[in-house]
Amino acid sequence: MNVKLTDAAREAGVGYGTASRAISGRGSVDAATRDKVLAAAEKLGYRTNAMARALRENKTRTVGLIVPGIINKFYTESATVLQDELDKSGYQLVVSTTGNDAEKERRAIESMLNRQVDAVVHAPVNPQAKFPKGFKVVELNRRSDLNRPTVTSDDATGLKELALHILDQGYRDIGIIVGPAELSTARDRKAGFINALETEATQRGIREELRFRVVHSRYSPTGGYEAFAEFRNDLPQIVVPLSTQLTLGVLKATQENGIKISDDLALACYGVAEWLAVWGPGITVFAPDLPAMGAAAATQVLTLLDAAPLPENHLSIPGQLIVRGTTPKV
Repeated sequence: MNVKLTDAAREAGVGYGTASRAISGRGSVDAATRDKVLAAAEKLGYRTNAMARALRENKTRTVGLIVPGIINKFYTESATVLQDELDKSGYQLVVSTTGNDAEKERRAIESMLNRQVDAVVHAPVNPQAKFPKGFKVVELNRRSDLNRPTVTSDDATGLKELALHILDQGYRDIGIIVGPAELSTARDRKAGFINALETEATQRGIREELRFRVVHSRYSPTGGYEAFAEFRNDLPQIVVPLSTQLTLGVLKATQENGIKISDDLALACYGVAEWLAVWGPGITVFAPDLPAMGAAAATQVLTLLDAAPLPENHLSIPGQLIVRGTTPKV
């Protein structure tokens, strides 16, 4: 039996338009009516004809997500919320990864365009990565040089709070590990953290006491491990890797070299992972709000798909400083 939407509407006792809005998730329908329509559709075995709908709307009802990797919790948490929010509006997520490689990114973009996705949520590698003119793109976590709509973490505020905490605890010799200089996340985190350190140290009259060293590396445990070698023969009081992946590498390096956190070396970092709370005495961290970033990216892209103006082109989502046992007072 070929069940039609009109059958589901009749079973639920509503009009065709109401049933259509309830099943598509687009438009205003109260929760009780939506539940009634969905129950009727399930009872009758009604299924939407996605291909016919796409042809009518001239849309594929898919959104691309291009990120460095799906193992990194930074992107899996955001992607999960992004998919949930898009699903409510009848869109599916198509994911491609770049491994932070510009050539892989170019191929990922080409693949998304060949699939005729309606829009892309993108964590840029190449700051000049190109899409066709007028194509709908929202940048997540990172920003390009092309002034596209973006959703990023408010790292400036969060890293300022982290810097103040480190100075409050008495640390003056600080080792900083950041990602590749060509990525906006690395540049922004480095600038925000160092500016906060220098400004606050000047205000406190301790600028001459402040010493910090910065090492750039790949966003990976191997990158963190290799970067820590720069400090091994001249340990700072505290090391601050500005990503969770970098932190994993630092922990491996300190373990191999018999360096005890927090006795020999204090540690604070940037990122989100459950193990940060349970490793040793717990690691002090500035944690971006990844679910909120994913939800904001969904809102941005759905607004673009509706051809509506964005209230704000660039959204900066607050995170949280979480103080734990790896930053004891000096």
